[in-house]
Amino acid sequence: MRFVGLSDTGRKRAENEDRFALSEAEGWAVLCDGMGGRAFGEVASAMSVERLAELIHECLPRRLERLDRDEQAAAMVNSVDEWVRQVNAHVHSKGLADERYREMGTTLVCLLEIAHQVVIAHVGDSRAYRLHGGKLEQITDDHSVVAARVKDQQITAAEAKVSRERNIITQAIGTASQVRPDVRVHPAMPTDRFLLCSDGLHDMLTDEELERIMLQGGELNALAHRLVDAANAAGGRDNITVILCETAG
Repeated sequence: MRFVGLSDTGRKRAENEDRFALSEAEGWAVLCDGMGGRAFGEVASAMSVERLAELIHECLPRRLERLDRDEQAAAMVNSVDEWVRQVNAHVHSKGLADERYREMGTTLVCLLEIAHQVVIAHVGDSRAYRLHGGKLEQITDDHSVVAARVKDQQITAAEAKVSRERNIITQAIGTASQVRPDVRVHPAMPTDRFLLCSDGLHDMLTDEELERIMLQGGELNALAHRLVDAANAAGGRDNITVILCETAG
């Protein structure tokens, strides 16, 4: 897979609390959005990205030895779940040890390529999308108050988009001793593209707008800039981070 990442402070924030990392050689990407309004959100996001990158680099080769394709995917679901929980413990322990960091937290979304499939994990409302066959599909479910209300048919997706509660998430990395990441396997077909993003992108653009931009195609770096520029043009109320992953044709 090919990977490109881009982060922008946006038009309203003084600092960028988003962090990301990626490795084409190892086939992974991770994005974290430090929680706005919390102390040291940028510390939580940086710690999470760095720790998950370390775990993948140290543990991934050993976990895949002597496994066929189906076994690899199943093993990686368990491994990624374990690693995200370790990241949460790492950040949470920092808050317990130093009162300055007591309430810091971050979202997390990551992707790992495994034998023509991807394993995607997330905590919070940073998202993953898959562009396949001319359609863009959100493949993560936000851990948020409004997402739960949409699922229960209490409000519509359109109402959720403008709700005052839209940025209230129900779990995050570092804010509690335990976390329950969603970890799923998705096919990665030739020419598929995956988008990982913070809410600074998906809060500013509708899914239809995201799909229209993604369908313009072109080189990944230019596409990443078009997405960030569109979010800023729509107001840029938050930090904006995107990672694009493309399956080689």
